[in-house]
Amino acid sequence: MTMHKNLLRAEIRARRNQYWDSQGHGKVRGERDALTANFRQALDAFGITPSREHPLAAFYPMEKEPDISGILASFDPVLLPVLARENGTLLREPRWALHSRGDELARPNPRFPAQSRAPIREAQALEAASVVLIAGLSVDEAGTRLGQGGGWYDRALLYKNASAPVIACIFDWEYRGKEWLPHEDHDIPVDGVITPLRFIKLGVK
Repeated sequence: MTMHKNLLRAEIRARRNQYWDSQGHGKVRGERDALTANFRQALDAFGITPSREHPLAAFYPMEKEPDISGILASFDPVLLPVLARENGTLLREPRWALHSRGDELARPNPRFPAQSRAPIREAQALEAASVVLIAGLSVDEAGTRLGQGGGWYDRALLYKNASAPVIACIFDWEYRGKEWLPHEDHDIPVDGVITPLRFIKLGVK
């Protein structure tokens, strides 16, 4: 199964590279605003309004991931993953920081996304989140998500509140519908998907 997942990852990453290059380094007109609108549609569908006490948990996008910077700018504060120490070494367990608008970001390790300079919080900080927006490479109709392979979200999502939906952000062609992805027992399904073109609520007949 690991080999199958790795082959899928390689195919998707290759297509992202082509898309990135064809669009002039991934700056797709309207993508940022479309993702923001589709995320707001998702919040309406789940009946959620993030607040300071129950913030949005999200991620800071890497160069070839969908541009969710508009979403991040729309909510304050936002829980962001902290993956590396100041010296660039990878943290072993999931950590978060409550990032406020206007605060500086750091990128101590170029292999990982930018992260907040706010104080680091334990994995349990995710319990306060009202909704969790996560990265991914592909999602199917059952909510199975293909990640980058590091298992960070598999560990992090164990601490989320049961009522908080998980929404994956991918490109439109990465939603597979009934073309099932490999599923393992530790995989936590997502409840919805946003792409630059649409919002899909999963688990709805």
